[in-house]
Amino acid sequence: MNRIGIINSAIRTRPFTAAKIGVIRRRYSSQPSPPSSPESQSNGGQPGTRAGTFYKSFGSPILKTFLGALFTYQVLYWGWLKLESVEIKKEKEEEIDMLEAKLRGLVREKDGKK
Repeated sequence: MNRIGIINSAIRTRPFTAAKIGVIRRRYSSQPSPPSSPESQSNGGQPGTRAGTFYKSFGSPILKTFLGALFTYQVLYWGWLKLESVEIKKEKEEEIDMLEAKLRGLVREKDGKK
């Protein structure tokens, strides 16, 4: 009996878990078997979803990038508002100075006519 026959008879006679069967089936494969992880064993031996695997690998860098961008945006927004308020204040002060000068001129004219 060849090796495949022995393996097939062993599978029929002894109960194997899915992981053991996968190892036996991959014996003649040219690609290495994927390493078994504790996460896949804890959820019944099923591999995680593609999205779950992606976010498990890249969730922390994505979160850090998002928070860094948010912080940068807030700092730039605050700085822009500060500059705008300084500009508006300067314009208002110039307008007040101009109106005061105009008022002084009108008061002098009125006093001069009397």
